[in-house]
Amino acid sequence: MAGADSGLTVTAVDTIQAIDRTRWNEVVDRCDLATVFHRYEWLEAIERGLGYPARHILVEKDTNLIGLFPNFIVGIPKTPFDRLTSIYPGFGGPLLSTDVAEALSHLIEGIPDLCAGRTIVHEIRASNTNFLRYNDPLETEGYDSSRAGGRFLLNLARGYDVIFEEMDSSRRRAIRRGRDHDHEIDDVEPSRANLRRFYEGYRTRMEHIDGTVYPFDFFDHLRPMADRLVLVSLTIDGEYAGGFLALCNDEQSTVHGFFAGVPSAYFEYHASELVYDYLFRWGIDNGYERYDFGGSGANFEDGAFRFKEKFGGRLVPNLYWERATSPAWRLVKTGRSLYWRYAN
Repeated sequence: MAGADSGLTVTAVDTIQAIDRTRWNEVVDRCDLATVFHRYEWLEAIERGLGYPARHILVEKDTNLIGLFPNFIVGIPKTPFDRLTSIYPGFGGPLLSTDVAEALSHLIEGIPDLCAGRTIVHEIRASNTNFLRYNDPLETEGYDSSRAGGRFLLNLARGYDVIFEEMDSSRRRAIRRGRDHDHEIDDVEPSRANLRRFYEGYRTRMEHIDGTVYPFDFFDHLRPMADRLVLVSLTIDGEYAGGFLALCNDEQSTVHGFFAGVPSAYFEYHASELVYDYLFRWGIDNGYERYDFGGSGANFEDGAFRFKEKFGGRLVPNLYWERATSPAWRLVKTGRSLYWRYAN
């Protein structure tokens, strides 16, 4: 990708390892819009653990790195095509520390060069609503923001007592009943052995609900960011009953509850409610402002949606922008809309 006359140079790399870790993370640390998902370690785990091809864009000014736009090529479900996405799993978007308007323009101009063959669309998935500041420039360049989705955020700053009292009565009752069982719950070191034990419960649960099962290698490659992981372990009557892997987004003072690993065999002990209750209290004790339940879709009839809603969180939108890079995207988008309309 060509450099700009203004002194800005825009380049693309196909592996995070082409950039110095400290240099990359220094840009993340300088940008108010940054999230934990922009960090080098998360991107490296996706690349090495999931094998998604990287197409990261860098902006330099006089050899100083001032901007990042991480992207991966990921398959579009139920089609033979791919999408270039920032970021999956997780959330992305461009990070720019200076010369924002000009740098953003060059980043957007360079996207089609990264999409070829079966890659027919560029997608931006952002969790931080402050990324809306880029909406007008994105739409001017052909990005569409009509896609809907959301997740529940719990305001931890209110304190545990208020959170507990404002839960749905069924959730309070389940937590109380769960506490009546002989159980132990704690966060443990995300060692390979502990992650392996968690993974077995995670895989069992995801297979039960026909969800996406990430390989163990992905979780194993998260260990370099151990200071950002909360691995919860639950035992009931002396038997391991599953756990949860959460991610600490210090950049936005949020705990993300992404990976549940409680098999359905322990639901009668209210194991899931105990784990969520522990994570809320952990987040409060460690000074975080929000708990993010992860993707909840946009369908109030969905079981996961209703389960998360009853903890008292506020439904907030995810931000999506999509830009076609091939005529085939129109057909795929139409098929997706029909599937969502008639799948239920």
